[in-house]
Amino acid sequence: MPLETFYIFEEAKSSFVYGHFVAAIVLAASFVEHWFTASLAQRGYEKEAARGLAASIKIAREKNLVNPVLLDKADRLRLIRNPFVHLKALGHEHTIGQRLLRLRQGPKEVLESDAKEALMVMYLVAAYAFGRT
Repeated sequence: MPLETFYIFEEAKSSFVYGHFVAAIVLAASFVEHWFTASLAQRGYEKEAARGLAASIKIAREKNLVNPVLLDKADRLRLIRNPFVHLKALGHEHTIGQRLLRLRQGPKEVLESDAKEALMVMYLVAAYAFGRT
């Protein structure tokens, strides 16, 4: 694992512990993207992997390279992460504002829940990467 990937993993955990939930979400998704990119490149799908997490998930699904449940979880994490990384219109269904309205919860509760889910996905990917699932 490259040092950057290791530090992303470590800082995602620390961010959650200190209540920096957006950082935990973004970093966990970055770890997942690192793993998908490296894994697909090793299997000869460098071009697809270079197009980002959505393309990586799509090719992994099409070629049956990764457990579909893990792909679903990674894709959900991608959707949660995207509005923090790529500016979306206020009415976009995945923005935190729209999700708060839909879920009828406060931002701290939603972000903490999202961060827990993000770390779970990150750990699942790490376990999958090292053959523990």
